Amino acid sequence: MRRPSTRPAAITALSLTGMLLLTACGGGTDAPSADEDSPLTAFYESISGDLDSEAQQKKWEEQNRKTEELTAACMVEQGFEYIPVDQSGGMVTFDEEEHDPEKYAAEYGYGMTIYQEPTEEQQAEMDSYVDPNQAYVEAMSETEMNAYYEALYGAMNSAEPDENGELPQFAPEEMGCQGIAQNEASGGEQELWESEEMTAFNDAITTLYEDVEKSPKLTEVAAKWSDCMAEAGLDHTTPQAAMDYFMEASNALYDNETGEGPGEDELTALQEEEKSTAVADHACQEKVGYQDVHRTVQFELEKTFVDENKDLLDRVAAAYKELEK
Repeated sequence: MRRPSTRPAAITALSLTGMLLLTACGGGTDAPSADEDSPLTAFYESISGDLDSEAQQKKWEEQNRKTEELTAACMVEQGFEYIPVDQSGGMVTFDEEEHDPEKYAAEYGYGMTIYQEPTEEQQAEMDSYVDPNQAYVEAMSETEMNAYYEALYGAMNSAEPDENGELPQFAPEEMGCQGIAQNEASGGEQELWESEEMTAFNDAITTLYEDVEKSPKLTEVAAKWSDCMAEAGLDHTTPQAAMDYFMEASNALYDNETGEGPGEDELTALQEEEKSTAVADHACQEKVGYQDVHRTVQFELEKTFVDENKDLLDRVAAAYKELEK
């Protein structure tokens, strides 16, 4: 069975409280503005580049083209045919300027149980897509097909998710032709992510943003937000907790032995609850200035982090420069 790649994406600033911790307008006048770069932004840009969405798309397409060509060459060596797949339309970009958080909340909630329909052009493109290797694979016997996918995906082909739905991590050489090709096309990005520098950096960043969420200032404003939500008849302690609730509820609808999805009435009820909660979330965040406080705390702790971890940041930046050679 075909499995998706688990190759890590290029490093980006972590999402602090999820996609729909919606931007607030109120709060203290000393808070950083929503479009102001945080202290870690310059560092992220120094290692991954300050690319706009069009440049990112081109970079992704070029890397994918190289990956597919290398995959094809590897599969031939394994005794199989493989036609490189054009996935140039596979990266979705998001225009924040066109994003109205209040409108999104009213239409899609947190995006957990309600999905934005593709445009007619996007749907037509999806409907017209044909995997160039499909006919070749379908003509195989079951034994041949298993061997084909084993060569293409390696250990990923037979990997099973754990109790949390997560697949195990594999080294590039364990992930078949595609894993090896992805790693080579990226210049060895997988090894970088598993290096001592990146492991230390990721652990430190995780701790940093955990400290943001646990800060007294944010705890205080979260309590005000929770009181506001209670006035609307909703019981959630933080905006992230509200999102987590609907993510877990959505997953639970499909978590049964038969594999069947929820009934229409059950799904509709949860969708309506999600939308109304997201709308109230947005209104309460604006009322108490949640995002202003969040940005203030984030900026303060990021600045301290940068000041106290210069050596680690220098080593990570050097590792990225080595990768680009």
